[in-house]
Amino acid sequence: MTDSSGARMYVFRGGRRDVPGQRLTAELADDLRAVAAPASAEALRQGVLRALIRAGELESILADAGAAAAARLARLTDDLASLLVGGGADGRAARAISPDALAALPVPATVSTSPPEGFSYYALHPLDFARLAERLASPGGPVRVVGIRSIGTTLSAVTVAALRRQGIRAERVTVRPVGHPYDRRIELAARERRWVQDGLAEGARFWVVDEGPGLSGSSFLAAGDALASAGGPRDHIVFLGSRAPDPDALIAPDGARRWRSFRSERVEGGARPPRDVGEPLGGGAWRRHAYDDEARWPASWTTLERLKFLSRDGRRILKFEGMGRHGAECLERARAIAEAGFGPAPRDEGEGFLSTPRLAAPPLQAEDLSTAVLERLADYCAFRASAFPVPSAPSEELITMTRTNFSVEMGCELPADLSLEVARPAIVDGKMDPHEWLRASSGADSGPDELFKVDATAHGDDHFLPGPADIAWDLAGAIVEWRMDADAQSVFLERYRRRSGDRPGPRLRAYLAAYALFRLGYAAMAAGALQDAAEVRRLVAARQRYRAALIEGLRPAGSAGDLG
Repeated sequence: MTDSSGARMYVFRGGRRDVPGQRLTAELADDLRAVAAPASAEALRQGVLRALIRAGELESILADAGAAAAARLARLTDDLASLLVGGGADGRAARAISPDALAALPVPATVSTSPPEGFSYYALHPLDFARLAERLASPGGPVRVVGIRSIGTTLSAVTVAALRRQGIRAERVTVRPVGHPYDRRIELAARERRWVQDGLAEGARFWVVDEGPGLSGSSFLAAGDALASAGGPRDHIVFLGSRAPDPDALIAPDGARRWRSFRSERVEGGARPPRDVGEPLGGGAWRRHAYDDEARWPASWTTLERLKFLSRDGRRILKFEGMGRHGAECLERARAIAEAGFGPAPRDEGEGFLSTPRLAAPPLQAEDLSTAVLERLADYCAFRASAFPVPSAPSEELITMTRTNFSVEMGCELPADLSLEVARPAIVDGKMDPHEWLRASSGADSGPDELFKVDATAHGDDHFLPGPADIAWDLAGAIVEWRMDADAQSVFLERYRRRSGDRPGPRLRAYLAAYALFRLGYAAMAAGALQDAAEVRRLVAARQRYRAALIEGLRPAGSAGDLG
């Protein structure tokens, strides 16, 4: 293995996708109508939250496109942020723009968007930044807030609303970093530079707002450097983020020195789980309930697990699946999976949390593979391909990941003709591991209709690869994770072919390699990021297993690529 730390592996995805612009305005208009006529005070609060996240997303998209409508959306985002920070107790709807006017707003026919990661994946709440702004607020002059698009758009509006509520003059702009993810750059336009100069003339402080920082810190650093280049004193520039990094670990060029030249603050408190929550199950803690023997625990990147809780009565599992549009899509998928009989029925708990009944059943293991299990796996993949299709699923990023991780792991290059054909694009499951399947009855005669897929809503469209992909990704995942031999693969793929009409054989071999390389890279990067020795050992063992699966899958003769 050529990279023991995993730092050079490729596992995170860009997450951008094209959607109709009018769809976004129509969804936001529906949210505004719900805010205008809420059924209760709680419905009003949840409606304002949903509308704010959507408004910030659309404002960011229009600002990136240079659309004139971005300014009108900014006023709406500010209005909704003020409602959220103020509690919305008076029941006022956002007044910057009416729902009907919003639906008629000129927006591009197709826009490129990605989920705001903190709101979608990591249980970051907009009010976390309101509380941070209130804690930092002081009477020492006005504040000019710079939001880093995308999520920084919403966070900047909330920060300004909180400052104004404290009687402090505040205003905001948003900026888009460009360039390599580890070396972002921001060039302020003439209007933005004048905005900085006007702030300096009135003695303003400058706050840069975003989630993170990530591994590099380069987006924050790009914004700070841009403000400094426009004349802003570095000791008047403060970074407001969702975590406190180790400056020496930042991998942006000269990251440690640059970071220390600014002041930085982080939010405190975190997610707002529903009142019914009991014992935390996140960070790998769920395994204590699922397994009698710690030696059987599956490996996990524990610090990036979704927030999960057991309900107080022990009957339900509550999990953060996302706020805003991303969370709404997850809820729709969860309901469809339950209605098809493949998973437990979900319940919307608010604040981005869904809950499902706790199934009193142990997770399956690869050793439990049988004809009934193979057929259930195949039926689920066929259902997934038909229930959650997408118009397209570009494979370029997956090919880049496959080549990058192969080069890092093996020290040589893959053949130049690697192709990941896309025939059945869908929101894949992405987690076909045995421990993601539960048998609702422990009886020896349990049938395939009693196997339930859990944690099935978000992994195919989250912060990690693959994102929307050909269903062959899930077929490959099932083959690798269940360690299917040739006979088992034949049964599995023939069942899938009969259920779906799809013959994945010609494209499957490449997906087997891509899947193994992604999981290998994930295990390597997680092992390098964690300190717990037992967890690292599990991840190292997983990396070795995926490496073996990769080598086996690349054998030219008699491979699974000839099946199905």
